Amino acid sequence: ENVTLMQRLVGSLVANTPEHLLQEIMFVDDQNPANTSYADVLEALHPKVKVHRNAERQGLTKAKVTGAESTTAPVIVFMEPHCIANKQWVEPLLERLMASPKLVAVPVIDSLDEDNTNVYSYLQNPWGGFSWDTGFKWGGTIGSRNHSWRSPDPFPTPALSGGILALTREWWEESGRYDAGMAEWGSENIEMSLRVWRCGGSIEIVPCSRIGHMFRKARPYSFHGEVARVNELRLALVWMPEYLPVIAKTDSTLFHYVAQSGDLSERVALRDRLQCKSMDWYMDNIYPELREDMKQYKTDMKEYS
Repeated sequence: ENVTLMQRLVGSLVANTPEHLLQEIMFVDDQNPANTSYADVLEALHPKVKVHRNAERQGLTKAKVTGAESTTAPVIVFMEPHCIANKQWVEPLLERLMASPKLVAVPVIDSLDEDNTNVYSYLQNPWGGFSWDTGFKWGGTIGSRNHSWRSPDPFPTPALSGGILALTREWWEESGRYDAGMAEWGSENIEMSLRVWRCGGSIEIVPCSRIGHMFRKARPYSFHGEVARVNELRLALVWMPEYLPVIAKTDSTLFHYVAQSGDLSERVALRDRLQCKSMDWYMDNIYPELREDMKQYKTDMKEYS
């Protein structure tokens, strides 16, 4: 990560967050090399900055779980090191969480130019979804989806675009955190989206909260595609088992990774314990566009059992 941008993130959080609302800023050093650790530099910025160094590399998804466990605040805000917190970013999120404790509140994620991070571009109010290949996609603006919507009202989104979000610690733990069987990163945002919506919670984008995020052209770290495929398969097997034929139509090679998908019993038990609603309920009530998308994949649902 760019140390200058991390310094700017800390500065924006300290400057734009009321002191009594900011308990700590936790960075997770996921076994970075010594020359890119920056722990001393970061902790010297402010007394509320802490760095947790993992004993072994965990990958993004597990490292977020570790980071949450290393903090104690009643509200957790997940962010990324290449972000800038805009003015009054946190108050609208907290207001929504107080009104709905089982909500995942998401700021509008604006754009920081990778070549010049001083360039901050305000984006429209997009809602998020995903395709039957389980990949995230933007669905357009909320105004085109709901003609009765009026700015700056919060609005529901079927899916999280990534990991910039806020929720109560109680709901984070009750709803199952992230799937510990998912390695590195990939699919954790869709897994969380389906789990939250179907298990008694909701997800809202809050336009009065803005976070600038640097969208990178290339990853600055190694990424193993086969690991992402296993994550996709775990998502499908736990949360969309009745629609495996449709997913197979998008990419039949995904099921070559069944042997590597690991033990799913804990996540299935979580789904059953929370009495989560079905995928059909989710499409009927939260994401009807996904059912429309399914029509292009003509398949016999009895092909798989």
